[in-house]
Amino acid sequence: MPAYSSELPIRPDLNDTHEELAKRWATTGLWWSGAERLAIVEEVRAARDSEPLAPWESPSAVEGLISEEHILPIAAVDAIWRITNHPGTLTAEWHASIVGQGLNPEAYAELVGVVAQANAVDRFADALNLERVSLPEPSHLEPAQSPDPSVQVSSHWVPTAKIKGPNVVKALSAVPFENESMQLLSSVQYVGLGDLLSDLVSDQNSLSRMQVEVIAARTSKLNECFY
Repeated sequence: MPAYSSELPIRPDLNDTHEELAKRWATTGLWWSGAERLAIVEEVRAARDSEPLAPWESPSAVEGLISEEHILPIAAVDAIWRITNHPGTLTAEWHASIVGQGLNPEAYAELVGVVAQANAVDRFADALNLERVSLPEPSHLEPAQSPDPSVQVSSHWVPTAKIKGPNVVKALSAVPFENESMQLLSSVQYVGLGDLLSDLVSDQNSLSRMQVEVIAARTSKLNECFY
């Protein structure tokens, strides 16, 4: 079943990949259960649909905004809202404060992966006035939650694996499943990460690669993306 029902000429690979990502969100991760990962996606949607908060305002500090019985830790909920609505304001000090509330650094990396994917997929639907992709039933397996001693903090705030490549590829390397999901999304919404330097004339998109890069650069500037 395709992710979207629309008369718009949505490419089949976009439909298929967004549907696949929804299934991956419901899969048990290294640190979060399937139910928790879907709760992360739901919280992304809540953050986007609620009245905007200033970057320094945490949703957990707003009375009645977050349920006391929430399946996710408060630090995770606050992080989801900040990453979703104010990514340009994140700092190393803010990250340290989130991890300092007991959120495992590798669990934070997995959370970031799911939040980024959910935002990209939902913003696609919202921009075209489509129903957001539906969420499947979660896996009932429990996450292993086993720290990987081989990952460590080097060029990022989060621990990463010792792999070669640009920082954007290394960022989620402590949680390979999310790295793979990011590459699936990049391949259909941009270009394959392995083709960043070689694929300059692809006809995959209706825009040329040069036009895509102009839009990407402008978007990054508006979002104050320091990368």
